[in-house]
Amino acid sequence: MMCCLGWEEKIHKGMGKRDRGCGWCEVVGVCFFVMKIISWNIRGLEGFEKRREVCQLVREKKPFILCIQETKLSVFDGLVCKSIWGDTNVDFSFQSSSGASGGLVTRWDVKEVEVWSSFHIEHVFGIHGRFVKSGEELFLLNVYAPCDISRQQILWHNISLRLASISAHNVCVCGDFNSVCCIEERRSVGNISIHAGSAYLNQFIGDNCLIDLHLQGHNFTWFKGDGNSMSQLDHFLLSEKWCLTWPNSFQLASSHGLSDNCPN
Repeated sequence: MMCCLGWEEKIHKGMGKRDRGCGWCEVVGVCFFVMKIISWNIRGLEGFEKRREVCQLVREKKPFILCIQETKLSVFDGLVCKSIWGDTNVDFSFQSSSGASGGLVTRWDVKEVEVWSSFHIEHVFGIHGRFVKSGEELFLLNVYAPCDISRQQILWHNISLRLASISAHNVCVCGDFNSVCCIEERRSVGNISIHAGSAYLNQFIGDNCLIDLHLQGHNFTWFKGDGNSMSQLDHFLLSEKWCLTWPNSFQLASSHGLSDNCPN
């Protein structure tokens, strides 16, 4: 499923021309616009159909930042980038897949986001920069967690070490966490139980004082092929500073299309 993080930004400035393309709407010298970050486990970007679907999504939603998990690509160059979104006003960075699994890509609109630096942790690709129009600094971590619980524990520990030095800033940790936080985030025809992975994920969220945004639009972000099993595996975890800066942030799930995960 695709998940979209949206929020309303307000900037005080003089009266000016309204630009429908980027969502500006100026009223009495105060400017409002909606910013979007999209996270999507695409389950492979090798095929033309998947790339076309991502391209259509970008054209429709116009995200400031797009985080893609599980590209299953060992190389992601300018040619691949152009075949997917074809816009010269974007930049990107990526983490290669491990064989036929994993792979992360973070893409941003250079008119809206200025990226100063990037960093890698296993299963994580992070960027540090600012939103151009507001000047607000941000850290964003694009995550694709392994299914193995012991490896998840290592991942949460490694991310926590990184968050320790930036938790006072505007921080967004998003992606496919391959775990639910509570029993309500999972549905199945059989007996539903919450395994240890949920406890470790909740501990990670609590220890780092992150806010797990409530999901809107759909109740789940992952769907099994038979239609009987579904879970909310995708999350947007925000720092307290982020929520104070943009208190109207929300997470919205969209239809999953060719992937078994919904963009959000």
